[in-house]
Amino acid sequence: MKKDFSALSFSEKERICESIFIANGPYWHVYTDGTKMQNIFCCEEDFIVGMWCLASALHLCKPVRALTFELMGNHVHLILAGQREECIKAFDLFAARLRQAFPKRQRVIDWSKFKMDILPIESLQALRNEIIYANRNAFVSNPSYTPDSYPWGGGCAYFCPWLKHLTTTPLGELPILTQRALLHTKKIAPFKDLKVIDSIPFIPSFCDIKLGESMFRDARSYFNSLTRNAEAFSQIASRLKDSIFLTDEELYSVICSHISKEYSIKSPSQLSAQQKIDTARHMHFGYNATNQQLRRMLRMDLSVLEELFP
Repeated sequence: MKKDFSALSFSEKERICESIFIANGPYWHVYTDGTKMQNIFCCEEDFIVGMWCLASALHLCKPVRALTFELMGNHVHLILAGQREECIKAFDLFAARLRQAFPKRQRVIDWSKFKMDILPIESLQALRNEIIYANRNAFVSNPSYTPDSYPWGGGCAYFCPWLKHLTTTPLGELPILTQRALLHTKKIAPFKDLKVIDSIPFIPSFCDIKLGESMFRDARSYFNSLTRNAEAFSQIASRLKDSIFLTDEELYSVICSHISKEYSIKSPSQLSAQQKIDTARHMHFGYNATNQQLRRMLRMDLSVLEELFP
């Protein structure tokens, strides 16, 4: 009799995750630099176009599997499994389909700056951290979302049992003109198996959510990792040159932990002026804390912070 997975020990679950990781690699974090790119997705309709472009590109690139993704206003994150060359082809096809679709959006976009970087992910724990980092991206930048409520990324599909109760429609069952309008192409035959829900591609029909979930021991371990790994997020942000990766609440918790260890002080309000400056430096260089975040957390004058970190 097959043993219930929930009844397995911690080490047994880890061995299963490790074997799945080894069997399905290599893995990559493909991303674009939002600091160099103007806003691409400015409204819900833009994001829907982006979702169809990504879904169709991944659907055509069968050797590549997306474990998760995040479409942001001016950049994207893709966590992919497959050979490096195939992953680059998948991104290039995604970018090409965006360029084809967006002239119809009546907005001029300089696509020459929409360039990808690709970084290898070489261990199971690193892959977990990269998945979490991507799924947190919108949550960190926009207080309107949680990691599982942002509709333009794979995070909303992770460990969500209600997905199987949603009514979806195979794209091929829609009228031909509707398919062409959604895909922004006349060549619709290859995409008939994509599933649609309310004119949006159903995420599990083009993103291998199950494979991504299988990298975690269970839903609890995934959930715990969403807000408890500031050091790992710092390292990833440094690799990706991201500017913000912690919310105010998370940064405040890191500050309190730091000053407790460094000065045996519980509250930032108890810090001396010099201690505040030293703490600000630690948070700025170690955790990419912005001047505005430091002003709010440490109650420092903005002019002082701008002089420290121009």
